[in-house]
Amino acid sequence: MQFEMPVLVCGAMSFQPDQGERINQLYALNEDPENPMYRGLVPSKMTCDEVVFQQLPVDPTKFPIQLTLNVRNKTSGGKTVQHVVGVVQQGAKKS
Repeated sequence: MQFEMPVLVCGAMSFQPDQGERINQLYALNEDPENPMYRGLVPSKMTCDEVVFQQLPVDPTKFPIQLTLNVRNKTSGGKTVQHVVGVVQQGAKKS
């Protein structure tokens, strides 16, 4: 299942362990006023495709940045995690 998710991206990291696949991660602050378990901004770490990492600004003064992300739920090790597959461009229409 893929869905759009507005988040405040605080930063990102991309690295490749020795003899391993590249790992791309976003660090964000989420809020959900309709969820009684949330109070204020909740930090999260999400994996992302490398193309998403490459679209982010290089200049650290551009962060935090409000973005709407295309996210899909991914199951790994018995846990469901959110994986970012794209950035929704401003002014783009939903299909």
